Amino acid sequence: MKTVSRLFFTTGFIGIIAAVLLVTLSKNDLRTSFVENRALEEIPVFSRDNFLGGEYFEGWEHWFTDHAAGRDTLLKIHTWLELNLLRKPVVNDVVVQDDILLGFNQYGRWDISYLEEKSEQTAKNLRDFSDYVESLGGRFYYVGLPEQYSYFNNLYPDYMENREWILEPMHTSFAQAMKKYGVNYINMSEVYDSMNRPREFYSPTDHHYSFYGALAAYKTLMETINADSGLNLKILTDEDMEIKELPNPYLGSRNRKLYGLRYMGEHAAYAVLREPIPYSRWENGVQTDAPVFKLPDNSNKVINYGIYMGNDYAETIIRTNREDLPDALVFGDSFTNAMETLLYTAFNEMRSIDMRYYTEKSIREYIAEYRPDIVICVRDDTAFFTETGNGNLK
Repeated sequence: MKTVSRLFFTTGFIGIIAAVLLVTLSKNDLRTSFVENRALEEIPVFSRDNFLGGEYFEGWEHWFTDHAAGRDTLLKIHTWLELNLLRKPVVNDVVVQDDILLGFNQYGRWDISYLEEKSEQTAKNLRDFSDYVESLGGRFYYVGLPEQYSYFNNLYPDYMENREWILEPMHTSFAQAMKKYGVNYINMSEVYDSMNRPREFYSPTDHHYSFYGALAAYKTLMETINADSGLNLKILTDEDMEIKELPNPYLGSRNRKLYGLRYMGEHAAYAVLREPIPYSRWENGVQTDAPVFKLPDNSNKVINYGIYMGNDYAETIIRTNREDLPDALVFGDSFTNAMETLLYTAFNEMRSIDMRYYTEKSIREYIAEYRPDIVICVRDDTAFFTETGNGNLK
């Protein structure tokens, strides 16, 4: 009897494992995790060396961990328990408060003497890049933005690390170096400070700014360009557009890490031009003529930052066919998206490239081919010193 029971138990256990494996293998086309905002492990490629070295089996272990059937459901249950039962202040690397979600910073301090040297080197590289743009007849502007945790660093609980000890000296040394090397630097942290950091300028549940914060950055940039160049480009005002807020629930990137379990009543804003500007639009070489705001088809659909320009693209081109106006190139990561919904209105052609995904040309080769009149780099302060992707100016 015991033998039969053991056999039944063993067979059942093996059957469950086999079923999980079969279901997992049937859904192996998933490449990214929307909730975790990262790429998932890919199926390991067999080779003699990684087989003998054990990396092949480790690869399968990592793949199975990422793709196991029911993984998201189990993680969501675990997240719910930590949020509502254990009431942890930090869940999935998110600092959870009643009215705001912030990125968790590891505790501890380190030597920040490197900031001056790093700022000098970065500013020097940007000066060299600016000279290159000018040699081709263009003007270069660098828009520096605070990330959400930086913008709201005063809202961390007293017992949490808010990184103020490094943020202030980093912004100071970076601004000084940019001034020293004569780079056209738009310091939006300083601008936002002068406006007393309005709460509505940044999302309470996402690492990006809100449309209002992007609007303030756009106006500051355009005013600077006009003052420097005398181009007298049109800057949108309240009379030119109506700003509306969508009724849809907004899923910010911080809340996404919490499986959407901390909705805080946030709504995304967008603009409607009173006199629309006709344009043609291309995404990664394909003409789409898509709207700059990807609005949902019903008021209940959950939306995210992707409503601005429809998400990240390696290359976006918008042509308004007004040849009396200059052409612009903007590059950077997703922080450019919300600004792009406004910037295109001032130019004959606006190109946007994200060097994390665009691989056909280097940024210099791209500029040499298209010769934009205005080149704009948009970076948040977590990426000031990053030299890859949009920080690679070679």
